[in-house]
Formats: sequence, structure tokens, C-alpha cells
Amino acid sequence: MTLGELQAIELNLNQNQISQISVQISHCPRLKVLRLEENCLELSMLPQSILSDSQISLLAVEGNLFEIKKLRELEGYDKYMERFTATKKKFA
Repeated sequence: MTLGELQAIELNLNQNQISQISVQISHCPRLKVLRLEENCLELSMLPQSILSDSQISLLAVEGNLFEIKKLRELEGYDKYMERFTATKKKFA
């Protein structure tokens, strides 16, 4: 099984000294929550497809080697926010 075939809904990778993420994570068909807090990620190592082309509606990346406001400037962030907002409304 490849990473893109992972059937998990939530993946918690917090505090693992991760410095890069495979673009394959974007292809996980059921993945809604990806937690990558307090790792060693630089913004350039976070695949844009996580924002633009995935099912992920909660991306937790605080405590890495970039400022969250820089994440908001990336192409695809608006698509991610649409999923995030739709999910929040569903549970409100």
C-alpha cells in the first residue's frame, strides 16, 4: 500500500522532527485532519497540493519553521479555507 492509499481520517504526526512531507499525502481519499505541529517543516517542504487538491479540512502546522501567516499567502490556501469553513459549519 502506498501513502496515497491510506484510509485514515485523521493522521497525527506532531513532534516527530519531520522535515518534509510527500505529495502523496494529498491523495489520501478519506484524510480530513492532518496534524504536523512542532516538527521541522519549512514552508517550501509542505506540498501545495495539501491545500489545493486534498480532502484535508484541518491542517495543524503550528510550531514549525515558518509563520502561519506565510501559509495563508500560498496558492491553494483559499480552497483549503473553503473546506475548513464548510466542515466548521457542519459541526456548528
